Order: sequence, then C-alpha cells, then structure tokens
Amino acid sequence: MKWYFIQKLGLFIVLVFYYSIQVFSQNTGGNATYNFLSLPYSAKTTALGGINISYLGDDLGLAMFNPSLLSKEMDGNVQVSIRPYYANIQQYDFSGATLWAKKDWMLGWGIHYMDYGSMKMTDAAGNEMGSFRPFDYVAQISLATCYIKNVQLGSTLKWIQSNYGMYKSNALALDMAVRYTSSNELSQASILLTNMGAQLKTYTTKEDLPFNLIIGWSKKLEKAPIQFSLTAQKLSIWNNAYYDVNFANQEGYKTPSALQNLFNHFVLGTEAYIGNQVDLDFGYNFIRRFDLNIENQQNWFNGFSAGLGVKLPRTKIQYGNAFFQRNLYHHFSVFYSLKRTSN
Repeated sequence: MKWYFIQKLGLFIVLVFYYSIQVFSQNTGGNATYNFLSLPYSAKTTALGGINISYLGDDLGLAMFNPSLLSKEMDGNVQVSIRPYYANIQQYDFSGATLWAKKDWMLGWGIHYMDYGSMKMTDAAGNEMGSFRPFDYVAQISLATCYIKNVQLGSTLKWIQSNYGMYKSNALALDMAVRYTSSNELSQASILLTNMGAQLKTYTTKEDLPFNLIIGWSKKLEKAPIQFSLTAQKLSIWNNAYYDVNFANQEGYKTPSALQNLFNHFVLGTEAYIGNQVDLDFGYNFIRRFDLNIENQQNWFNGFSAGLGVKLPRTKIQYGNAFFQRNLYHHFSVFYSLKRTSN
C-alpha cells in the first residue's frame, strides 16, 4: 500500500510540473487576467506575507485558497473578511465549511468579491455618458478528503465573473492540492496548483488565467510557541517580476539578477503564540519589495506585513496589514463557529 501511494504521489508531482511548464510558462508577472484571484482571502494570509499554503492551524481563509487545508476542526465555521483600499475600492470575502459525514469529506464554499466603486463613463472625446460600477468576483466550492494517513487531497472549482461596464467576461477554473502532515503534527507541507482553466466569455480577445504553482512548508517548534513558514510561488516561470524594458532603460533600472529572481519566488511567515488566545503574525514577501522599490527614494517597509489574532468563545478575530510604499493596507476577518464552542 505504501509503495502504491508513493507511485501515485510521484506521478502527481511529475504531471504538475509537466503541465505547468508546458502550458503556463509564458505567463510572466502581470501577464494574465483576473489577477484579483491572487489577493489574500483572510487577514492571517495578509499578515503572513500575502500567501501561505502550509499553515498549521484551522484558518478557513487559508483553506479557501488551498483546499487541502480543509479539516474537520472547521466543520460549521463561517468567515467574513473585508479589506479596504484607496478610492473606495473594497474587497469582501465570505466562506464556510461543513463535514459530509457519510463520505467523510470536508466541503468548503466561498465568495471572493472586488468592488471598484463608481466610475464615470466617457466617450473617446471625454464626454460623460453616465457612470458604471466595475467588479470582479469568484464563487467557489471545495472538497477535501484523506487519501492515506497524514495525506490530504483537495480540489476547488471556481466560477469567475468580471464586469467593467460594457466589457464583461467569465471563466471556469480548477485548483488542485495535496498536503502532508507529520505524525507529530509539528511539520506540514503542501503543493498547490491554482487557476487551471480558461475563459468562456472574453472581453475582446482570449487571455490566460493567473496560473500559479506553489510549494509550502511550515514547522512548529516543539518547545517554543512559534511557527515558521516558507512558501515558494510561481514556480512554473523563472523571472516572475513585472519588468517593463522601456521604462527600466529610461529610469536606469537594472534587470533582476539570477539571485534576485531566485528570492523573488519566496515568501516568509512567522507566528508566535501568547497563551491560547492570542497570536502574532509576521511576513516578508520578496517579490513585493522588488516590484515596489523605487530608485533613490525611501522605500520604507515594502514587503513586510504583520497581524494579530484573538480567540474568543466560538469567535476568532484577526487583523492583518501590509506595507506598500508609505501606505499601510488593513485587513479584517471574523470567524464564527455555528456548531460548537472553541477551546
């Protein structure tokens, strides 16, 4: 049985890399549509650097991004998140999870919604023709099950809708993931493929979805209340930075070095526990710092993020923030258990 599982897992990994390299290697930084799908679904994700697929815990927001993280501890949980941006742009997330006891499957569902506020509609000459309210959203349903001891498989089916006034599009996408948890539950690793699919209706011409091949590993210290995470993203491409050659030449920017390209794939996360009720989160995103840094200017804490979580009876409240130049963006999440009182 063990050898059979190793064969299946090896075949899965080979297919993952073959599929990602053959089909999605052309997607460099920013060269895809529906990039809102890459935004964090919960405040904890924001605090841990913007992406984390291996966190040791029962965060429903993380499970909405990586379905293999769905666990029985999330049965009956619901989550609401809000993240405000400038110019009245708002991000909303609403999700839930339930146990299908007959099949011993975990089911998850969620809505990831971007509201860009009201904008003026004009013709080519600049004459106003009213207003419109652009938005993006994805409605998704997830399923996770234990494949073999310590190994969880998960998959998410997504319906993606985009509406920018007269320009509308939609798409179907699939996420696939596998998670391994050590027997002592102090270490966890995941492989995740996101946004495998295609547009059904296009704006004008067909565009690629923001495919991402991600590998993550988390380690909780046995004798200290600390957890570390290392996440490697966009592994199907080498140079994942958004690099405009003409702008770079004009402003004197250099092309990313081989070492910079390597580090631009990584996101670091740390969580420290204060008793059983409070946790502190910190993160660092290499590619975010590289993309946002400006030559000959103070770049502050680009790439850094932090957050705080508080556990109450049947409720968890989380706050996360991330630095973008001199701006600090906030993210709030509330989790509620419909079935039981949290410990």
